[in-house]
Amino acid sequence: MSLRAARAHAKVSAALSSIFSPKILDGDEIRRDPDLIGACGGGFSITPGVETWVSYEPDGDSIHVNVNDIITEFPPSSVAAQHIMRSHGLSGKIYIRHRIHVPIATGFGTSAAAALGVILALSHLAGRPMTLSQAVRLVHYVELECRTGLNSEAGFGHNGLVLVRREGAPPYSIVDEIPIPSNSRVISIVAGPIKTSTTLADIESLKNIEKIGDKYIQHIMEEPTAESFLSYAQKFAIETGFADKTVLEIFEAMKYMPVIGYAQNMLGRAVHALAYEDDIAYIVDSLRMRFPNYEIIVSDPGASVSLQLL
Repeated sequence: MSLRAARAHAKVSAALSSIFSPKILDGDEIRRDPDLIGACGGGFSITPGVETWVSYEPDGDSIHVNVNDIITEFPPSSVAAQHIMRSHGLSGKIYIRHRIHVPIATGFGTSAAAALGVILALSHLAGRPMTLSQAVRLVHYVELECRTGLNSEAGFGHNGLVLVRREGAPPYSIVDEIPIPSNSRVISIVAGPIKTSTTLADIESLKNIEKIGDKYIQHIMEEPTAESFLSYAQKFAIETGFADKTVLEIFEAMKYMPVIGYAQNMLGRAVHALAYEDDIAYIVDSLRMRFPNYEIIVSDPGASVSLQLL
C-alpha cells in the first residue's frame, strides 16, 4: 500500500514523571507479557510538549528523523513509524520532524510523546486513523522495545496531576487524576540527564525501587492532594538515591520558595515544582540567580493531544 504525498502535524503534551514503582519483575524473572509490564506512579501532563510533523513521499523506502534541527536519530520515533508501516502495509519515504519544547532524557516523557505524535499522524495519513487509546497501546510497546520509559504514555489524554494506579497497556492499565488548583503552573529546573536503561538494569535495584515506590504511592492514595503527592515523591527521590548532590541543592533552594510542593523528575537531574501563577515570576528569578547554568521551564499543567492534516 502506498500513500499520495501528504503531511500531518500533531501536538502532544509532555508526560513529566514524579514518582514510580517499576512493575517489571515476576519474582526474579522479567515479566514476559508486555501488556503487564510498566510502572505505577504519577506526574504531570504539561504543555507545551512535543510537536511532530510527518510527511510522506511515495518513492523510496526509508525513515528520516529530525529533532529540534539538531538530532537525526531518535529511536522511539523511527520504531513507531516502522510499526505503522508494517501494520498498514505502507511503502515509501517518511520524514519526521519534532519540535520538543522540554529537555530530552530528563524525565519529561519526550520519547513517548514523540512516538504518539508519529503514530497518530502516520495512521491518519494512511487513511486508517487510531483512537487515542489504540495509539497509546502501541506507544507502550515502542517504549518497551526502545527501553526509554515505563508507562510514560499512560497519562496522555489526562489532565494535570496524573496517577497510574495499575501498570501496563490499555485496557489493563488504570489511570486516575488528583485535582490541582486552576491557577497553578509547573516550574522545572534542569541540570542534566540520567540514562533510564542503565538505572533500571539491575534486578536487586528494581526490587528496592519498587518497594520504596509502593510505600509512598500508598501514602499518596491515603491522602490524594497535590501537596501530599509532591511531598512523598520528594521522599521517594531521596530514599532511592536518585536525588544526587545537584538535586539536593535544588531541593534546599525550593524549601524557601512559595511553592505548593516540589519533587525530582523521574529520571533526570532535574526538579519540578507546582506553584500559583502570582508566585511564578519570583520563583523563576530566584532560581536563575541561584542556578544560572541550569535550564528553567514554565509549563501549563494540562493535557493536549491534537492532529491536523496539512
